[in-house]
Amino acid sequence: MRGRGKLLALAGALLVASAVVTPSAAVAEQRHGGIQNTQIRMFNTEPFRPLLPGDTNEWGGGRLISMMFTGLVGYRLEDAEPYNAMAKSITTTDSRVFRIRIHRGWRFHDGTEVKARNFVDAWNHVAYGPNKLRNNTFMDKIEGYRDLNPATGEPISKRMSGLRVVNDHEFQVTLSAPLSIFPTMVGYWAFYPLPDSFFRDPAAWMQKPVGNGPYKLKEAVPNGHQLLTAYRDYKGAEKPRVKELLYTVYPDTSTAYDALVRGEMDFMEAMPYSKITSGQYKKDLPGRYTDRNFLLMQNLAFPSYLPGYDNPDLRKAVSMAIDRTELIKLVGGGQKPADGFTIPGLEGYQPGQCGELCTYNPVKARELLAKSGFQGPLQLHTNIESGARTWMGPVCQSITATLGIACETRETMSFREFRQAVVGRTITGAYRSDWRADYPSIENFLSPLYRTGASSNDYGYSNPAFDAAMDRADRAPAKEAALELYREAERLLVQDMPVVPLWQEWSAVGWSDRLRNVKVSILTDLDVFQVKVVC
Repeated sequence: MRGRGKLLALAGALLVASAVVTPSAAVAEQRHGGIQNTQIRMFNTEPFRPLLPGDTNEWGGGRLISMMFTGLVGYRLEDAEPYNAMAKSITTTDSRVFRIRIHRGWRFHDGTEVKARNFVDAWNHVAYGPNKLRNNTFMDKIEGYRDLNPATGEPISKRMSGLRVVNDHEFQVTLSAPLSIFPTMVGYWAFYPLPDSFFRDPAAWMQKPVGNGPYKLKEAVPNGHQLLTAYRDYKGAEKPRVKELLYTVYPDTSTAYDALVRGEMDFMEAMPYSKITSGQYKKDLPGRYTDRNFLLMQNLAFPSYLPGYDNPDLRKAVSMAIDRTELIKLVGGGQKPADGFTIPGLEGYQPGQCGELCTYNPVKARELLAKSGFQGPLQLHTNIESGARTWMGPVCQSITATLGIACETRETMSFREFRQAVVGRTITGAYRSDWRADYPSIENFLSPLYRTGASSNDYGYSNPAFDAAMDRADRAPAKEAALELYREAERLLVQDMPVVPLWQEWSAVGWSDRLRNVKVSILTDLDVFQVKVVC
């Protein structure tokens, strides 16, 4: 899923590729304080939900949200260390009560000042259960959350008792228990502020969302494109340097790639597997690509609500029926085989958490399949745009050859239809499920995906022992103690294998010859604040 605020803490994560500017390649005309009067054209998928930060948890909308809004905390591109953005300070003496002061004079795109209440009101709106927003559970650590989300009956309040406005530029957050990583979490989209205009008329606001970030929405054409334009009064440390960002929705990655090669698009962060496997991108984009492991994880998700797919022994059998090392050779060669439910580079990562269950073992795999009683066929679903057919076919072949059951790949839906089927729980089999960090902690690869009812737990997995283990980790008084407890919780997942971890993603990012000083983060983001555009 998911923007500029989705990075990990890894020194040296920034990739830089600069081409020599020839005399004929003049820098595009600059006006108004150094902003280039031009646009950068980029790839996108159609946003699944409206561009409301509390309701966006996929990358089609996230690319836009991350440019349209600025949170309390940002993440440095060069090493992903959190830094205060809108927050002037975040202080605590016990990791439970936090005093947050915000900068004065920061304005939304409608000209109104961002005040403490804009954060408090936005967080309460996300937390209020009847609103049914996708990022609701990110608020569950705040005191009073349960009043807005009772197990039964109607909410008894619309506001969490743990949020209190002190003055226009300060508010206090009280959590239900200490959470040492809270100051890192609040850089995620769910915690962005909303202007007063949203609460006056949410329907009108949805037609043209108003944020407080470096770019504002100018135009959005469904299944066509989204156009952002620089907000010249932006108060952040990094100022817009290019007037417009044009995000175009393509039917699939192959069509988008062809547009990039023809010079009709300027930046694509996930080129087709077929071009990566063959190495064609190196020929098509000489000196205009970078390839490496990114902070992305690829899984196969199994709906726990579907008969047959709800059996842990089937999931374990499938995991042990996949030779990850050989599969990786077929799809690019740079992925790192998964050895757990988190990946290298995250704070707290520990290798080998999955043990033998993430290791190819045909004999054991067949034993587990027999124990499960599953007869097949096994379905593997993806959306048309993803290009996952390149690896899903070999995965199916490996499953059939090892387990002796039929395996079918299904690639019939657009991204929007795919997400509707996943979220609506109408999908009829297992499906590709990739994940990228929202903030730099292994907690982010565990809590949103595997807690009961969590925001991205679309497969309906539930394990009270795992939930309790995560609660203990959340309450740890210090970060190191918390990370050890999160690792213990991760080991509990191995007993159920709610998803089959495949690999840490390796990908190739490419750009047109219009761009210079290209910098790409560990999450494949283009640094739009440093890039230069030439004619």
